[in-house]
Amino acid sequence: MEKDSMNLQDALIYEDFKIGTKKRYETVNLIIVKDKKGIKRCFICNFKIVPCLAYRFYEWYSKRWGIETGYRNKEHDFKARTTTKNYCIMLFYFLFSCCLYNLWVLVNICVSLIIYGRIKDKPIITAKLFVILLYKVQMEYFSGG
Repeated sequence: MEKDSMNLQDALIYEDFKIGTKKRYETVNLIIVKDKKGIKRCFICNFKIVPCLAYRFYEWYSKRWGIETGYRNKEHDFKARTTTKNYCIMLFYFLFSCCLYNLWVLVNICVSLIIYGRIKDKPIITAKLFVILLYKVQMEYFSGG
């Protein structure tokens, strides 16, 4: 199969692909598919994939990447910074950050539906802006304003 004539159903699969350094590496399968726009996309996995199913796995992986990006967002924007070793406090902070993250997602869904009539791919309100707004609302509430 020529690399330039790939269809959505075609895939290039490189088994036993080494990733890492010469001394410390992992052996994985490298899969290359074309997305719907014709752009070549790569992903790796540690199990065999039949070439005709590679595009389906690419679609599944792309949904997973969105979830991982969400966790990274929560890690940077919503996670409380603490030095405590107390498990109860750390658990509370983690659960509180999950609640804040879910509230941010819900606010973006509502705002998107009100403004555009549909859910946009990217959030309208950034996580940073959301946290700033929450802080300002909290300050006004407790100052009696």
